[in-house]
This record gives sequence, structure tokens and C-alpha cells, in this order.
Amino acid sequence: MTKLLIIALAVVVVGAVAYVTVHADDRQTMPSVGQAAPTFTLPSQDGSQISLDSFRGKWVVLYFYPRT
Repeated sequence: MTKLLIIALAVVVVGAVAYVTVHADDRQTMPSVGQAAPTFTLPSQDGSQISLDSFRGKWVVLYFYPRT
């Protein structure tokens, strides 16, 4: 019974550490409210590359779908 409890506790600890490690990266890359968006380049719907820098000085609405 003691071995089973130790194994279950180890699984919970490993899972918690993995969860915190994965979600810690999310917190580091999320900009704060009012902070300028980081520079990035992504493919458009027609496959051409679009960079946020090309819109500097213009009004831009960025919308990102929630991560699942």
C-alpha cells in the first residue's frame, strides 16, 4: 500500500512540474495590456509572408484564436 501511495504521489508531482513548465512559457511571451506587440512574421491566407513591422504607424487589429 505504501509503494502505491509513493508512486501515485510521484505521478502527481511530475504532472504538476510538467504543467507549470509548459504554462510558464505562456506567461513569459504574453505582452502586458498597453505594451507594444512583439515583432513577428506569419504566412497570410495566400501564402505570402506578412510582417507586423510593415504596418508600423498604422492602425492594426490583431486577433489570435485561443490555444486549445
